[in-house]
Amino acid sequence: MKALIFDRDGVIINSEALTIDAARKAFKKLGYDMPDSDIPHIIGHSSTKYTEYFLTKWEFNSDEFREMMREFYYKRLDKSLLFSETITLIKKLYKNNVTMGITTSAGFDGTLQVLKMAGIENMFKVIVTREDCEKHKPDPEPYLLTAKKLRIDPSLCVAIEDTSLGIESAKNAGMVSIAFPNTFTKDQDFAMADYVVKSSKVLESILKNILPLDYE
Repeated sequence: MKALIFDRDGVIINSEALTIDAARKAFKKLGYDMPDSDIPHIIGHSSTKYTEYFLTKWEFNSDEFREMMREFYYKRLDKSLLFSETITLIKKLYKNNVTMGITTSAGFDGTLQVLKMAGIENMFKVIVTREDCEKHKPDPEPYLLTAKKLRIDPSLCVAIEDTSLGIESAKNAGMVSIAFPNTFTKDQDFAMADYVVKSSKVLESILKNILPLDYE
């Protein structure tokens, strides 16, 4: 394997609760109560995708909803918890010259803000966000584009994802995939994943076996 590609939400930053809360507050302002049963339609999806879903349920102005949600989201983004063990691993991999990229369904500005919060903004050779793609996860386009920008064959890339949609995207792009579920995604079906890990220590152990690493 020649490259390691990270998802953002749920892997680097624990922002999924923030996304759900922002959507709930935006809909509340529009006069709707979002039930827990709609959470799976948000987690792992781009904002465009889940907005389309909610438009099948309710009548609202999509631009107004996105603007309100964006306002709620960014007010609290700097208070979201970073996954410190993942960030420590990324820094270790960077010091060992591992080629890394980011493939996320989130926007570029927010992604750069998250990476700066974590102090890892300069550690990724390529960052692919929703603005770069016509299709989003689970379509393979985001990962295929990342591999193309890295100039590395997809079969030589490893993707780390917290959602089944992300795993499907990576696998359909021809990559090795590692599922790293969190509280919101632990019950999803990860049958397509090559590996499923529950801790950063297990993740690092797997990476040592499949990447050109030599450190303690």
